Amino acid sequence: MRKFIVTAAALCLSGSAYADGGVGVGKYVWNKAESHYEAGYYATEQTMIIHKNDKTGINVEQTVTPVGGGKTFSWHIDAPYDDVMRHGSQWMSFAFTRISDNQFHDRYIMDDTKEEGAETFTIKDKKLILEGSSVHNGKKMTYVEVWDKVE
Repeated sequence: MRKFIVTAAALCLSGSAYADGGVGVGKYVWNKAESHYEAGYYATEQTMIIHKNDKTGINVEQTVTPVGGGKTFSWHIDAPYDDVMRHGSQWMSFAFTRISDNQFHDRYIMDDTKEEGAETFTIKDKKLILEGSSVHNGKKMTYVEVWDKVE
């Protein structure tokens, strides 16, 4: 569940250039078949919309249906690329850094458990590829998420 949030945030920083909002603006759907998690899957489906990803910052929203029949939920963040930790939801904070036009990095922390992680996002063609890791019960767990651009 923690990974999907980070993924969503990362998506907003990625992409192909659009005059109205920057690189990677559009709608993405999580590709479960191409994604891999050392700690196991946390969702059954996810969508993300990147509203803005320009030189100044990102604006993204994500909807997630968790594994185990949990209630579908959404979150949203609008933040500059300044590596300052900010709330992106009621239970998680993010700090974003731009690497290049099609790459960005985020750090995150869960408010309740203090679990931390970091991710690097790359937009390539019509895919967003997220490579990240987080610490679960003291053990670093890696993951790769693949998102397909649909709009």
